[in-house]
Amino acid sequence: MLMLARTLSFLRSLRFAVLLLGSLIAVPGRPLLAQEPDEPRQAIPMSPSEYAQKLQLAEVYEERRDATSAARLYGELFTIHPNDPVVFDGYTRSLMVLKRYDEAENIVKRRLDVDGSLDMQLLYARLEARMNKRSEALDAFHKAETDVNAHDCAALFPIVYAMMDVSYNQDALELLDHMRQNASQDADICSSQIAGLYLRLGDFDRASKEFIAILKSGEGNVGMVEQRLAEYLTDSLSRATVLGSLEHEILSANTATPSRANLRLLAWLYGEERSYDKALATIIEIDDLSKGEPGNEGPELLQFADRARSEGALEVAARAYAEAGKRLKQNTAYQGSAYFVAQAELGALKTWEAYYQTAPAPNDSIVSLVSQYEAFAAGTRMNDLALDALAHAGALAYSELFDLPRATRDFEAALAFNGGGMTDPLRTAAFGLVDIAYASKNFLLAAQRLAKIDAMLANAHSPNEKDIRDHIIYERALGAYYQLKFDTATTLLGEVSSDASSDDANDAISLAGIIQESNNPSGIAGLQHFALGALDEEAHDYPAAEAAYRSIIDSEMNAPLADDATLRHAQVLVKLGHPEAAVQELDSMQTKMLTSPLLDVAAFREAEIVEQDLHDKTRAEKLYEDFLARYPNSNFVTDARDRARKLRGDAF
Repeated sequence: MLMLARTLSFLRSLRFAVLLLGSLIAVPGRPLLAQEPDEPRQAIPMSPSEYAQKLQLAEVYEERRDATSAARLYGELFTIHPNDPVVFDGYTRSLMVLKRYDEAENIVKRRLDVDGSLDMQLLYARLEARMNKRSEALDAFHKAETDVNAHDCAALFPIVYAMMDVSYNQDALELLDHMRQNASQDADICSSQIAGLYLRLGDFDRASKEFIAILKSGEGNVGMVEQRLAEYLTDSLSRATVLGSLEHEILSANTATPSRANLRLLAWLYGEERSYDKALATIIEIDDLSKGEPGNEGPELLQFADRARSEGALEVAARAYAEAGKRLKQNTAYQGSAYFVAQAELGALKTWEAYYQTAPAPNDSIVSLVSQYEAFAAGTRMNDLALDALAHAGALAYSELFDLPRATRDFEAALAFNGGGMTDPLRTAAFGLVDIAYASKNFLLAAQRLAKIDAMLANAHSPNEKDIRDHIIYERALGAYYQLKFDTATTLLGEVSSDASSDDANDAISLAGIIQESNNPSGIAGLQHFALGALDEEAHDYPAAEAAYRSIIDSEMNAPLADDATLRHAQVLVKLGHPEAAVQELDSMQTKMLTSPLLDVAAFREAEIVEQDLHDKTRAEKLYEDFLARYPNSNFVTDARDRARKLRGDAF
């Protein structure tokens, strides 16, 4: 039996060898084991479900940019259903990615025999171009043009885009130019495409001339030109180059005043380049051309002011708001829309406030701004805008001027406009009065004002009621803390910190941590000094605050609050006009408090004071660099790196 089995195995092997040898016998003109490129592979039977699965897998391969696997599966499916458009498209795409142009050309030619559509002709033309068969490609493009029988530029766009796809830009340009010469109604559309092609070719001067010619047809074409420019100008260099060309074309024209269409395009380009001063001047020029046209003078300035403010050009935005408000008042179409005018005026004031926060202003400017807010509130009949203005006036009077009587008057006047809901301006005013009570060390008054806010919520529910109630609890905890009632403060803070969604949760957790860390026999004295120092800071009694923090540093260097006290002490020294002493205080932390988790905060703050208060750029740059080397994992690394680069004068 064993011998018989071996004999049968040998015979099967011999038969296989003979068959294999037969398959290897060369046929004249035919390579061994090869298949004619023109000869379709034999279809392998496949069930509909298997077909669908393989098609899905081919698409996944294509998405993953595995063109080889995708082409293999698409090719297998193509032998079964060559008329499946999804398979055909996928197969040709994959072959072209793999640069197997001969195979792609073969199946596209076959498809052209039954499908002479424009898409198929353009696919064939692009394929011939990829194979460097320029004459054949141009013939295919010309045939597509003839078959389309176009009488307008829009019908030629698919052909033009296909030409551009294979970098036949000059041919596309000639095609459009020929159509433009014969066009009657859509010459501007042709010119827009031609200008876009010039942009693509980098010929910005000729593109600018085309765009200016388009604008001569009317102001309604500005949007089309802007769209075309935005499509091609994707980098700052090309934007600047085109701006220069267009600016030259517009401003050198032989007219005393550029057309409104030209100016509108110029203003848009200035805005794209972030040249806000020039944009504002141009929009004012446009507005001047609109004098006497009801409804046209002012709104565009207001729209520009909103944009400039949102993009951080605050000083320009403030001027734009002011100019818009003045012109809207003079515009007869808006004389009945006082609310619209008032919004522009209030927008100007808010923008100046935001500007002063980024560029420190003298007290005189803040005093003037507070007065303007108050005057606006007194002069408007819009209660919500008056409330908003007074809330801003009170906040500035308190935080920037520390004029408690004036801030109190403004906040109380704001509360008089209570319309029944706790809006953001009303909340600012109500809690601002609580802050003033604490700054006056009047805890009874603070409690009364918090109770009043509670009553306001009870009478008129607000969407943000939960946040407001959490803030009331936090303010009560703060009052208990200032009065050294640490157990009460801890209980109240726990109510707020347990709600992770609360706006005050982080502050509550931080204050609770300070209390819990030192509310024990060994740390209670330091905790009391720290709380009293914080209250003195709130009251702007900086000498008393300095003494309170100093008592912790001098007598309790190893106390849990010693590092916090040092940071606060340095801050108070800056406010007292001793920034150098503050720097030395913070620097001492690096050698005396080696285990403190706040060493990176101290080092960063030290560099800040040197930069912003001592104005020593060289020293500040070194401190930021030392910080980056010493604390590479700090939360302040990004800010420190940016400031060091700015001080070095690095270009971004």
